[in-house]
Amino acid sequence: MADRFFLACLTTLIWLAGCAEPEGFRQPEDGLEAAREFIRSTLDGDYNKAEMYVSLDEQDLALFSRWQEHMRRQPEKERLGLKSSTILIQSVSSPNDSTTIVQYSNSYHRTPTRIVVVRHQGQWRVEFRETLTGVPATMRTDSLP
Repeated sequence: MADRFFLACLTTLIWLAGCAEPEGFRQPEDGLEAAREFIRSTLDGDYNKAEMYVSLDEQDLALFSRWQEHMRRQPEKERLGLKSSTILIQSVSSPNDSTTIVQYSNSYHRTPTRIVVVRHQGQWRVEFRETLTGVPATMRTDSLP
């Protein structure tokens, strides 16, 4: 009897652990929070965490995968500069209740960039393909080898 109880408790704990959000990730409450978390994660080089904020669309995930490979090949000085930079938000707009557009730069590059975040099924996600339109050509995946 005690063995069954122990097994039931162990199974429940394993199931609960599997349902928990990954370490360092929490569901954003709005589009601006999702944008900030995504931007900070990418600046820090934490692409696993950043990917949790990317839309589940196949094209978005494929583009993000190529972009992170490109970023990982950047010189260490570049990556450290981005990691130590701060996010500079210029504007936030919400054309409707499920879309947030954030215009920002960072203190390392100061290049204006746009990020589009959309709420789908109650979750705020970055539409990475839309975000790339505000990134300089040297950073876009269509210019990657």
